[in-house]
Amino acid sequence: MSGASARQGPTTWQLFAVLFREEWRLHTRLFGGWRFALFPAVIATLAVGATIALRETGTADGTIVTGLHVLALGFGLYSGTAGFAGSDMLENVFGKLSLVLSTPATLPLSRRRLLGLFLLKDALFYAVAFVLPMAASNAVLVGLSARTPVAVGALWLSLSLSFVAGMVLTVALIALRTRGVPAWALVGTIVFSAGSLWAMGGTRAAWTVFVPITGSVASAGGLVLGTVLIGAASLTLYDPTYGRPARTAGDRFAQLSDGLSLEAATSALVSKTLLDLARSSGGVWKPFVSAGILLALVGLVETITGIAPAPGIFFGGVLGLTAFTTYNWLTQFDSLEAYLIYPVSIADVFRAKRIAFVLVGAPTVAVPYLGAVYWFEATLLDAVVGAILLAGYALYYYGLTVYIAGFDPNEFLFDAVRFTLFTVGVAVALVPTLVAGFVVVPPSTTVALALVFSGFGFGGIGFVLSSRAGPRWDERYRNRD
Repeated sequence: MSGASARQGPTTWQLFAVLFREEWRLHTRLFGGWRFALFPAVIATLAVGATIALRETGTADGTIVTGLHVLALGFGLYSGTAGFAGSDMLENVFGKLSLVLSTPATLPLSRRRLLGLFLLKDALFYAVAFVLPMAASNAVLVGLSARTPVAVGALWLSLSLSFVAGMVLTVALIALRTRGVPAWALVGTIVFSAGSLWAMGGTRAAWTVFVPITGSVASAGGLVLGTVLIGAASLTLYDPTYGRPARTAGDRFAQLSDGLSLEAATSALVSKTLLDLARSSGGVWKPFVSAGILLALVGLVETITGIAPAPGIFFGGVLGLTAFTTYNWLTQFDSLEAYLIYPVSIADVFRAKRIAFVLVGAPTVAVPYLGAVYWFEATLLDAVVGAILLAGYALYYYGLTVYIAGFDPNEFLFDAVRFTLFTVGVAVALVPTLVAGFVVVPPSTTVALALVFSGFGFGGIGFVLSSRAGPRWDERYRNRD
């Protein structure tokens, strides 16, 4: 590079290439090289297998396609937060790191320019690594022929557009926050808009906007144009100098630790976990937001399929999945190494995490579940069975997560082997439950009893797995190189 070009700084293409290489190295080094490389194959296998199973049960092709777009949009909403990790998100997860995204703090680079390239890189990277394998399911819907690659490509473009639209929506909300718009105003606007659409019966019409492949060319073009305009406006509006106001806190550790009726060591560990969550970005509301998003997504099922499942069984089975996100929030700021300086065992730490999980997870799932069974007018039997399923399955999903992933639940989201094990474990419990929830409405006494036994049985398995997690990871930690 000449002296003149060096003074001008790196070109846009050079920055983009460096960001892309960093993304690949970060994933392969954190989550295992070949295990991460195999992850797209796992997604493709799951997508194709689920499509075949849904068609065999009589699910319409349009419903399957819409469901894929729900997943793509939801993943986009989550992925949109990654570009704003420069504050404390990545540091909370990975510790002190020096990433390319952080270089504007020390080098003469435009924060907005680098952020725009980062988001573009994310859109392309995940569109290829995650969305494209999902589109392989269209080979099942159209059959194997000369036009199959074209059909898969068309669904990929449609899913990618939904994914990017989700990213842009999140970016827009974060940009508004940096301009001082309070969170309650943003949440209130979203809830009011969603409620107004539902009251006017326009939920289905509004949702079809995010399924470009089933609409007209004009509607797809409108989504593209809207996504580009909102994305550009968000980057312009985003304030790169924004920082969270400094906060002070009293000695809440002693108060909380004294208030827990536990042994001194266990009480201290539980208190630390709860305070770490409360003092992090978003605080204790993060698990509730995760549950609310999941509730909103599963609430679209009747709108999309036109079939009303048994509310208690359906929401009880699915809301239990928040066990993963709740545990993720509880361990996101922790590592086992951090506890080596304390006179406690790894088994003690895992036991404290389980207590903290119950304290945080119980209200996280109870509030949306009660709201769901009331709103959808569940029968008493259905509501009771669903509550048992919710408690049992949440404990099972928690035990499965902590046994497989230990203190790193995020890790198996990009680890082909662990993700497959987790998916199979979830499917064993959830799939039969959902089938029963859709087929027998309201549930018969026989079905209700079978599901009650399932809830208690899987709950017991979860308790055993969570109890064995401490000794298992203690042994693995001590025997590692």
